[in-house]
Amino acid sequence: MSVQQRDGKSCESQLLDEQPNEAWDIERLGAFAQARHHEIDADERSLARAYWQLGLALNLARRQFSHGQWTKFLDELGIDKTRASKARAIQRSFGTENSVDGLSVQEAYRKRKRKSRKSGPKKKRRKSTNKHERVSIAEWLRDVCQQVDIFLDEVASTDTDDAANVLPAIDAAVEELNRLRSQVQRRISAQS
Repeated sequence: MSVQQRDGKSCESQLLDEQPNEAWDIERLGAFAQARHHEIDADERSLARAYWQLGLALNLARRQFSHGQWTKFLDELGIDKTRASKARAIQRSFGTENSVDGLSVQEAYRKRKRKSRKSGPKKKRRKSTNKHERVSIAEWLRDVCQQVDIFLDEVASTDTDDAANVLPAIDAAVEELNRLRSQVQRRISAQS
């Protein structure tokens, strides 16, 4: 699409003075969309630093809340969970606010560092003592809860298809955790 001069104004500025309508052809609609996209992108570049700062504050605050309290805290502040998640991820990924200069919010988010998803405890560890196993299971469960908190934040900013693809894995994990819970309950009942 070429930009032409008309009446001393660029096509882009003429386009932005009008609202798109059904009479516009695809080239005109595309030029309008592209102009708005560039405007949004420029505005977002100035927001990346604010997102990093928001993320820093939220990451520091997050440590002080248990699982159920975090969402309530965000609601009280009027902060959308998706925005909070994105800001926290950006801050965790970039060491300083200066490191996001020149990036849009979306670019910074795309470049975020993702935690590797560790597999569960290895079978070789099964030969340890019962006391060690109890501690290991408790530590592992605490780690699972922390990982769930991280992924709760991530899910808030995923699209519906990605979220739907995760459901079967969540169901399988819940089923396995319920099996573990039943086994622990049987063990407690047997000792009572």
